[in-house]
This record gives sequence, C-alpha cells and structure tokens, in this order.
Amino acid sequence: MQNKLNNKIYTEQFLLLAFISLITFKVVMLPQYLVKTAGSQSYMTMFFMIAIELMMLCVVYGITKNGSILQLDIPKWLKGIFAILVFSSSLIKSTVLGSEGVSYISTSLYANVSWSFVMLALMIVCLYLAHKGGKVLGRTVQIFFWILIFALVFYAVFSNSNFDIINLMPFKISSDLAVAGDKYLMWFGDFTPLLFMSVQPSSNRKKSTLAIWIAIAVIAALICTVGLMIEFICIFGASGEIVGNAFLNVSSLNKISFMIGSVDLPTVISWLIMCVIKFSLLLFAMAECAKFFFGNKAIVSLACGIIVYAIVVYGIGNLKACYNLATGWLRYFVLAAEFGVTIVAYIAMRVSQKRNQSISQSANNQGEVYEKA
Repeated sequence: MQNKLNNKIYTEQFLLLAFISLITFKVVMLPQYLVKTAGSQSYMTMFFMIAIELMMLCVVYGITKNGSILQLDIPKWLKGIFAILVFSSSLIKSTVLGSEGVSYISTSLYANVSWSFVMLALMIVCLYLAHKGGKVLGRTVQIFFWILIFALVFYAVFSNSNFDIINLMPFKISSDLAVAGDKYLMWFGDFTPLLFMSVQPSSNRKKSTLAIWIAIAVIAALICTVGLMIEFICIFGASGEIVGNAFLNVSSLNKISFMIGSVDLPTVISWLIMCVIKFSLLLFAMAECAKFFFGNKAIVSLACGIIVYAIVVYGIGNLKACYNLATGWLRYFVLAAEFGVTIVAYIAMRVSQKRNQSISQSANNQGEVYEKA
C-alpha cells in the first residue's frame, strides 16, 4: 500500500518528468552522431523520432491515469513479463546513458577524474531518489524546474551565436535519414519508467490550464531537441561531426563569455539536474520491476544500483565502448521492449475495462429483472 502512495504524482509533475526524460541525453552526444550519419538534414531524423515519442507519451499518460502498470487489473503473469522486459531495457539504457553522463562530467567538468568516483557520487543521489519513488521524483523536478527555466532564459537573452542558414542546405530527403534513425535508436524511446507511476489531476488546476501546460511542454521539447539540432548545424555545419557535448558548445556562445570568459554554469547545472532526474527514473523503473518479484525492500534498489555501477565502471569504462554498445543489436531489443510493453499494456487495460464494464452492466440488468419480479 505504501509503495502505491509513493508513486502517485500530479499531471504537472508527469509533464515535467516526461519533458526531462525526453530531452536529457538527446542534447549531449546525439547531435554529433546524427550529423556524422545524416549530415545537414539530420534535424529531420530528430523531429520524426521525437514526434513518435510524443505520441507514445500520450499512450503512457492514458495508462497512468488508471494507475501504474503493476496496479492494472491484468493477469499477474503479464505483469511479470512487463517487469522483466522493462528491467532489461532500463538496465541497458542506464548503463549506456549513464556512461555518457559520467564521461561528460569526468572530462568537461573535471580534469579526467576516474569514472568510478564520478559514478559513485551520481549513484548515491540517484539511488536515494529512485528508492523514494515517483512522488519524491515529481516533487524534486518541481523544485528544480525553475533552475531549468532560468538557464533557458539566460541563454535566450545573452545568446551570441552566428547562424549560417546555408549549412542546412541542400534540402533533400535521403536514405541517410532512415539510417541515422535506425543506428541511434538507443537515444529514443524514453517513456517506460513513467509507466510505474500513478497520475492524478491536481485539485487546483482546470482542464483549460492543463491543456496550456501540455502545449507548452510539447513546444519546449521540440525547441530543446529539434531547435538545438538546427542551431547546432547552423553554427558548426559539417564540422559538427567532431563536436561533442552539443548543449555545452552551443550555450557557451553568449555575449557575456566574449567579455569575461566562459559563463556556461547555468546550462551545466541545469543539465546535471536533468541527468540526475533521468538516471533516477531509469533506476526507479529497475527497482520497481525487481520489487515485483522480491518485495519492497531497500536492498532491492541497492542491488540494482550495484549492477549498473559495475557495468558502467568495469564493463564499459569509456565513451567508445559505450557507443559500440548503444549502436549494436541491443538497440532493437530496447526498442521492442519500450514500444511493445506500452502498447500491449494499453490494450490489456482497455480489454480489462471493457470486461469489467460488461460484468457490471450484466449485474445491473439482472438486478432490474429481480426487482420487476
């Protein structure tokens, strides 16, 4: 019962978590990879994949309004299959995306600090949030949301980027767009951790206000991903394929930095917050899946963290190995798990609702017959 209460969040919190889950690791190394494969038209791949994710998030929201995926009135064996698939996909994603985040922190923020120390510091914070559940994650993102807004406004006001629209030419649709979408599937499909939360409307929010927030969230997600991709290409052009950490290199081009030096602290802090939230979501999904089989114990969450830590530090250890793993055959398994679990869960939920409605209607009809008799 306590676990159910810990995973209840409001619709606004769901939107914020979905936003962070959607964009966090699409603004680091992915722009570089997409430009390398699809060139100046790579923003089309980003737009197409993001559009699919946004549609799937609508399905996820439709499920979570009725409770978390493990609370649905569906067969227990089906829940078990969902738990195994989501645990596996979240484990793979957490090791790949965790490696990318650790690589950025250890090289860009510090002078080549060991992955083991960076990962340990990150793991302690993320494990705490993951074990506390969706309610704490939702409240955390609400608190730090204003830092993200400040970073976005700061960049918008002081941006000093030299846009060269010519870098987007020639405009053409080629097979490279599909190749890029296929090769970098690991960086898309970030919605299954949200399935383990139960969304309820806030009592002080009107439907019209909620619709506005949904529109803002969708527009913001497109601006922060597709917009950044277009800006990245306009600034760096074909040389973008050798420019990593896109969000940092783009945001560092501001008016203040030309006067007093680097002023990228707001952007870095905002991304670190998103990284912690995103990583915590993946660990949260793993822990919820494991608790389905082993019970709601802190040791279960700790075990999940130890597994991820060992794989990232001792199994991967560098960005090249991370890239090879992310672009290997495992990306197809992750894609199938992300989309398959969400779609099947929604269908099973609707079938269950229809069956219960039919039973209820039959009982009511039978009661009316008895009354007439």
